Amino acid sequence: MIKIWLMLSIVSIPGMPTVKHTAELFFDPYRCEARRIIVENKLNDTAFENNIGPIYVQTWCLESSMFVKSST
Repeated sequence: MIKIWLMLSIVSIPGMPTVKHTAELFFDPYRCEARRIIVENKLNDTAFENNIGPIYVQTWCLESSMFVKSST
């Protein structure tokens, strides 16, 4: 069985009407965790450079079986 890791990023900025979310797929949990840290730092740095703040960033690495054949 192939394990797929899905990284979700949720970003909320005060004064903005929506919550932005993105997703990325990985086959390795360690690559997902490494990318999660990079994404959080990049979003915070970009907001700081553009004088946007405070921002709320939350990321998750989740194991998924979305592309696995069903046994039924």
